[in-house]
Amino acid sequence: MNSGLFIMEPLNPLFLEMREFCGIVGAVSKKGKDVSELLYKSLFTLQHRGQESAGIVTFGESGFNTHRGFGQVKDVFSKDILKELTGHIGIGHTRYSTFGDYRNVNNIQPLFVSSREGFMAVAHNGTLTNYDELRAELEENGYVFHSSTDSEIFLYLFLISEGNNPEEKFKEIMKKVKGAYSLLFLINDRLYFLRDPWGFRPLVFGESEDYFVVASETAALKQAGINVYEEVQPGDVGIYEGHNLKIFNVGKVLKKEQCVFELIYFSRPDSIIFGENVYRFRKECGERLAMREKREIDIVMPVPDSGIPASVGYSKALGKPLEFGLMRSHFTGRSFIEPSERDKKVRMKLIPIQEALYGMRIALIDDSLVRGTTSREIVKLLRENGAKEVHLRFASPPIVAPCFFGIDIPTVEELMASSVKLRDLEEVLDADSVQYLPLKVLKDILGQRSEEFCFSCFSGLYNPETVGEGILSRFKGYHPRILDEV
Repeated sequence: MNSGLFIMEPLNPLFLEMREFCGIVGAVSKKGKDVSELLYKSLFTLQHRGQESAGIVTFGESGFNTHRGFGQVKDVFSKDILKELTGHIGIGHTRYSTFGDYRNVNNIQPLFVSSREGFMAVAHNGTLTNYDELRAELEENGYVFHSSTDSEIFLYLFLISEGNNPEEKFKEIMKKVKGAYSLLFLINDRLYFLRDPWGFRPLVFGESEDYFVVASETAALKQAGINVYEEVQPGDVGIYEGHNLKIFNVGKVLKKEQCVFELIYFSRPDSIIFGENVYRFRKECGERLAMREKREIDIVMPVPDSGIPASVGYSKALGKPLEFGLMRSHFTGRSFIEPSERDKKVRMKLIPIQEALYGMRIALIDDSLVRGTTSREIVKLLRENGAKEVHLRFASPPIVAPCFFGIDIPTVEELMASSVKLRDLEEVLDADSVQYLPLKVLKDILGQRSEEFCFSCFSGLYNPETVGEGILSRFKGYHPRILDEV
């Protein structure tokens, strides 16, 4: 194996966050027991990565079983359903759509087909940048697509590959596909897993006496009692069959493009992503942001739950009290993933504590600013409840460019920081001041490893290996004004 060995640190339940993205997990019982309950628990652990739909596919002596549905994991699966999902091997997926209609039942993963290879299912985290081109080519060859998600591409590319074995087939696929993909393939009783050559999305695996598990985040492995794990390296393909694990590399590139937003926003704070402790990373971002503070501040306050780790670091570095002036209601959806009416969602999910807010000069800490709707409404809510001053502090650089690799960072036009100066941003958000963590400081926190990360959403600069000429030409010379101020 060519990846490093890590020991996971214990969970601190105070700092659990919920985020939105896609989460994948695969499990094999070494003792032939059903894995559906373990897959369910692991998906529940990955619920922060996607809340639109969830699915599980298992395979055993009786063949394959599957159940998929819209909604959160706890709503899609019941005890009776899990009992029906018999099989000693399986994969699961929880979805937040960045590609494909989220209302289309055929887009719910894992996707599966029956073919000459046998039964085959796939679960995918990421987004392909050359999907349209590949789909057109496959449709010309007679393949009929049942979904509008780019994940279906992988099933057909595997089937049409002329490779003599999975290693050759996956190598061929990696040559054709551009973009981000961490994948799980279930082919009868064999579990395959692979990560794109640039390493955009995380993928880890580990073993206990009872199970072999591979998942998006280390937190999911803990459900099987696995505290020692290895990271699937970019371009690696793994096969687990008959209690034997084989890993080989089929994709080499000049530069890794690990998504730094996984550390800033998406991953659970108790996970270790790309070798970085997520909670510790976010806390340090807050500390470094506080070192740039020039205003008089009375209290430091997080936007729950995304701003909590950074606000802890900010409070410590600034020597000002940390107050939870906003409490989150756990009975509403996530404003980031709602397509509309985010402002109303803010007031539904955030409860202001007037006693903590009244007459205070507040440093309001959040991880990032995307569209700005949520931040504007929060500032308004704080002022209504007596805040004297509200100073917005973001523990990441300004997001000025879209992500084409699986994160719902939309078009340039929708990104608030892409077309304004800091003073304009203060007026639009009704904040007394706005401050970001500069990109150079973010890179400094990562140290020499910063060269292994993708910062495209903060710069508008894209690796030519990962996107087409259309995107490169569109952003040639792109330099928003706010980048000169941060």
